[in-house]
Amino acid sequence: MTSGDHEAPLPGGAQPDVAGAADGTSPTSGDGGEDAQGEPTQRVTWLELFYDLIFVVAFDQLALRLGDARSPENLLVFGLTFTAVWWAWANNTLFAARYGNERRTYRLVTLAQLLTMTLLAMTLRGDLSDTGAWFALAYGVNHLLQAGLYLRASRTVTADQVPSGAGDTGDGSVEGRALFARHMAGLFALASALWIASAFLPGGGAAQLSVWVVALLVDVLRAPLIRSGHQHAPPHAGHLPERVGLLQIIALGAIVTEIVGGGRQQALTPATLLPAMGGVLTVVALWQLYFSQARTLPLLETRRAGQIRHLLAWLYAHLPFTLSVVTLGVGLGHTLGSADPAEDAAYQKLLTFPLAGAFLSLAFLRLNALRITRRTRRDRSLLALLLGGVLAAALAVPDLDTPRLLLLVTALSVTVAGVVSTDPATRRLNVIEEQSVDATPEDGPPDPTR
Repeated sequence: MTSGDHEAPLPGGAQPDVAGAADGTSPTSGDGGEDAQGEPTQRVTWLELFYDLIFVVAFDQLALRLGDARSPENLLVFGLTFTAVWWAWANNTLFAARYGNERRTYRLVTLAQLLTMTLLAMTLRGDLSDTGAWFALAYGVNHLLQAGLYLRASRTVTADQVPSGAGDTGDGSVEGRALFARHMAGLFALASALWIASAFLPGGGAAQLSVWVVALLVDVLRAPLIRSGHQHAPPHAGHLPERVGLLQIIALGAIVTEIVGGGRQQALTPATLLPAMGGVLTVVALWQLYFSQARTLPLLETRRAGQIRHLLAWLYAHLPFTLSVVTLGVGLGHTLGSADPAEDAAYQKLLTFPLAGAFLSLAFLRLNALRITRRTRRDRSLLALLLGGVLAAALAVPDLDTPRLLLLVTALSVTVAGVVSTDPATRRLNVIEEQSVDATPEDGPPDPTR
């Protein structure tokens, strides 16, 4: 659906919930047509880009929190709150990819969620004994708004929102998407109740954090719990990878911010500039590693086979990858800016282990794509990513000075990126993806294993 299209009358006389482009919130691109598979064109809108900006602030506040203290307790809170922030972004993104981003209700609710995320971001650096209640209330209201979106979608979904090949028998198509939306609304309401209830528990206490863990598990398990309905609401194969890629750019940009901040703590000399430039090269290498991969194959496989395991594996792997990237930025920034050898050694672990986590997350994404195409044997890029993860973690063992460590980190990152980028198998995966995207409905569902 695009802003200029019209919906068919809904059962019971319900009115379509679509805003026109005249309100200034038209998408950044898209011609209102369909792609080769008959799926309506859907691009990221200005509102979605505006909404994503709050996560620049959230990632920055989380990085500051991690940099303030490296105690086990703070690491636990950092990991928990980062996961919550990531899921808040994923929830809004997945809804837009499933039910469209042109409806007036989606736009209004997204603006309301922007307010909840702003309040949530304001709490991220504070002590949970003071801010835990506000964090929980903001997150609970965010989930309640998401429940309302899905409930509304269950009543207004129309046939023109269902792409060709999504399924049109049994309870599929419109009925399946409506049923899926109702189930999602109920589980979001459950998670919202848990978050709001936790606001009345002692801030930062074991009881409150335990409820948060349970509520996040509801988020993680939501799609598998209603798997039978999920196959009738596959996310848009173009829109979701685009939004996910934009978030990775935000996370990679956070590393550059940390590098600049750390570099400013030292006098600008060749001896301090070279490690900083090495850090930027590490960012470029990670960017190349991520965006050189085939990123829509899991969604195309969901459309083809009606299974969600590859889609969930692809989506969930972005959580540790994004977490690793943001943490890597903290390690780089503080390592560059530290003048205390004792602090230097501690922050270096925030550099090596997150880099290992980023490599291993990328290896999992690679393996997921290879499994879809049934080409898992002797893939040199997969081996390079796995080896890179092991070597990055091993760099935490020797007592290296900062320039030498940053040189090794840069060399390792650039080498792995070079191996993956020049691997013929990487090109083959991208060709398979392009062929699957270009398949027409007359060709049948795209089969990436051909």
